[in-house]
Amino acid sequence: MDHEQDLDFALLGFSPGGDGWRGLESGKAADAAGLEVKSADGLSPLDRLAALLDDLTTEMRRQFELFRKLRATAEKLIDGADEAAAKAARADAKAATDAIALIVRTLEKIDSLQRQLARDREDAALASGEGEDEEAITAELLRIIETQAEARAKARLAAWQDATEAAAAGIGGAIEPASTPDAGSG
Repeated sequence: MDHEQDLDFALLGFSPGGDGWRGLESGKAADAAGLEVKSADGLSPLDRLAALLDDLTTEMRRQFELFRKLRATAEKLIDGADEAAAKAARADAKAATDAIALIVRTLEKIDSLQRQLARDREDAALASGEGEDEEAITAELLRIIETQAEARAKARLAAWQDATEAAAAGIGGAIEPASTPDAGSG
């Protein structure tokens, strides 16, 4: 394609936001565009789990930002003249810090689950034979066979030439190749 295409991301359910492009849920995006979604409810359990983990990550990010702002606000109030307000601000700052720590641990667990899900999908794809190109495997096998055959032929030729040179020097007897094709395992 040598021409530039205009793409309206709003038709796909995406809108620009402060933290990048935000997408609508697939059903809302389809309804907004007037599309009929037949496969929306037909997601596999793994796909639903992946979507849930993505949603959880987004929500945890929002919560993280909220508690970070709460902690910053509380830290500003700690240095105030009012002792009661400063005490409450210290409690808020501690609660926000604890919440942030919990969110970080939750995000780490979500990341671990997403990585495990990706490994499981990869293992399932390998087990089912997806992604394997039969022609590529056959070509590789033929290449290996050809390489081995050439190596064996060179070895036999070298052995035969050594025997020929030895016979010419009067050391050996009759000139015969080291192995003949019908001699067995060769």
